[in-house]
Amino acid sequence: MTYSTQTAPTYAHHPDATRTIRRGQTLYYAGDSAPSLYRLESGLMRAVRLTPQGRNLTVRHIRPGDLFGEETLHGQNRTHQVVALTDAVLTAIHPQHLSPADVWDVTRSLSAQLQRMMSDGVHIQDGDLRERIARYLLNLADSTLGGQHADGVRYVRATHELIAEGTGATRESVSKLIGEMRDDGLLTPAYRCLTLTDEDRLRILSGYHG
Repeated sequence: MTYSTQTAPTYAHHPDATRTIRRGQTLYYAGDSAPSLYRLESGLMRAVRLTPQGRNLTVRHIRPGDLFGEETLHGQNRTHQVVALTDAVLTAIHPQHLSPADVWDVTRSLSAQLQRMMSDGVHIQDGDLRERIARYLLNLADSTLGGQHADGVRYVRATHELIAEGTGATRESVSKLIGEMRDDGLLTPAYRCLTLTDEDRLRILSGYHG
């Protein structure tokens, strides 16, 4: 699952519509009114839904270039909570300001995200939890939550809770398996950071070909 950053189309919008959201802040909650679309300029965000069991589940990652908040196109209230995983810059786009060319760009962005969501949905459900954790970490390593140590080994800035919500699991189950993956030499955990100690073995485990 390798994602490319989209070329940013130019939308008509209010001059003060660009804003910064800090890591951990919520842009909006399920049930809020939906006056505009948003385009993510930089950073990483996620859409979260509460399950019937009372757990948060990540249903969508929002990457630079993505349009989101499409409820406004249907006159609906927000259906998800959207949270910043990193500091993020975004622009509000008001539907009444969209030109025909802009509408086409919105359609392409939402279509690309739908394909990603379908792929991610399969990956969340396919395989045992150990495989899903490996797959999700490799996915995040390709995002702005990923980084590289001086020796070239990659890492992911992620909590056990975030991984649980992205893999449809409980935090306790994730913590147990991350401990096992550490003992097996696949990962090196630190505070809010997981080093992909043996990325080749992680890819074999996950079936990830990004």
